[in-house]
Amino acid sequence: MTIVVDANIAIAVLDPQHRFHRAALRRCLEAGEVAILNITHAEALIYPRRMHKLDEATAVLDRLGFNVEVLENGVAEQARELRAEYGNRNFPMVEAAVVALGIERGWPAVTCDTKWPEIKEAKIEVLAGLER
Repeated sequence: MTIVVDANIAIAVLDPQHRFHRAALRRCLEAGEVAILNITHAEALIYPRRMHKLDEATAVLDRLGFNVEVLENGVAEQARELRAEYGNRNFPMVEAAVVALGIERGWPAVTCDTKWPEIKEAKIEVLAGLER
């Protein structure tokens, strides 16, 4: 089944030292198909770009089956509604868009952010990471 991930999952997949690396990598491999919004894909690749490893990082995400989804108007409108209903500083618009894509497509939204609100109309999976 396809999952939709936030930038934190992609960042964890790309960084073997990240406390969520193993859990994120395992979940993405189990899913087989991973959707990521274009805006969260761009966010996840900021550090690799700074380190001059953008092509390498992009290739890793491609090999893992990350499919970049364009933020469409319907998803943006759903994100607006989620942000209005559940939003706080721990659930900004970008995260609301991830959840909105999941709702629209019937996919679970996967994150490692424990501060997301409970959203009754969404399937949200919060991964557990290694304690440091």
